[in-house]
Amino acid sequence: MAKRGENIRKRSDGRWEARYEKGRLENGRIHYGYVYARTYDEVKKKKILALQQAQLPEPISPGMTMDSLCTEWKMAVRYTIKESSFACYDTLIEKHIIPWFSECKLAQINTNVIMRFTISKTESGLSNRTVKSLLILLQSILKYGENKGYLSLRSIQFTYPKVTSQGFRVISEAHVHKLIDTLSCDSSPFSSGILLCIYTGIRVGELSGLKWGDFDFEKQIMSIRRTISRVKNLEYMEGKEVSKTRLLISTPKSQSSIRSIPIPEVLLERLESQKSHPADFLLTGTTKCMEPRCIQRRFQTLLEQCDIPKINIHALRHAFATRCTEIGFDSKALSEILGHSSAKITMDIYVHSNLQQKKSYMDKLYY
Repeated sequence: MAKRGENIRKRSDGRWEARYEKGRLENGRIHYGYVYARTYDEVKKKKILALQQAQLPEPISPGMTMDSLCTEWKMAVRYTIKESSFACYDTLIEKHIIPWFSECKLAQINTNVIMRFTISKTESGLSNRTVKSLLILLQSILKYGENKGYLSLRSIQFTYPKVTSQGFRVISEAHVHKLIDTLSCDSSPFSSGILLCIYTGIRVGELSGLKWGDFDFEKQIMSIRRTISRVKNLEYMEGKEVSKTRLLISTPKSQSSIRSIPIPEVLLERLESQKSHPADFLLTGTTKCMEPRCIQRRFQTLLEQCDIPKINIHALRHAFATRCTEIGFDSKALSEILGHSSAKITMDIYVHSNLQQKKSYMDKLYY
């Protein structure tokens, strides 16, 4: 099924048609090309291939600016990566890269220029992690330019700032129990959703996308098949009269995030009694979802009611992972439940022993 903004449609003759940008006319208007196929998947593949082979501007040697290179790079990758990723890259480019480099010509870019960019962004208050992401994106854009013959990167060095692991804002075990007690007394679908976060560690976007059709009460499992996020509207970027952002329903962030999770026995009866039509979303009981930012706001209200300090809902995922490790969960099984590609990622990001646990280990040590 075609998605909004893809410029793919089914024709009256049964064939699928995809429109793509071949380039720009002298007056700046977009010059479109068209490909056709019998199925949606086939026409989408043809479109990606056509975009890769499209007649992009001829190499403009040393006179080409970073602004022009960024524009061309976006045209080249737009349909080869997830829409949410492209929207994120576009924001970084428009907010940080293009304003700083302005009309800087590719021939002027060297190691010193890259270093000044790095220092400038660090001193502006951006975290080392964000600056590193900017440099990785910038290097990718320049690498594309090198492959097109616009510049050479042989004498340009990138030095990434050191990224230290940031501690998570932890929610205490006592506060988790307080949340569970409060939510257990409320039969609303929203309370059931937050309990699912506590007992399974699912992401807020995955909770937003859960439908009753994702639950198999006979096998006692739920399937994570989609995630919901609000992203920059690509049609707005094209100058159309639409809102700046739009709600994006897509597959989870990676292949390993598409997974089945056993339904905790403590929630099984509660969820089964609330089930609705398979097409309805868990949190609303209708075909309209509750988007992540709304979930975040309602979660903050819940914290206030429970007299618990403000904390991001993602802390529940961290608490789940940490608790599973404390009770002896197999790291491989835990990483699969969390939707990570490896157990190492799970251990590095979420699992940290608390001081009491470390003391318990030390007390057992003897010779």
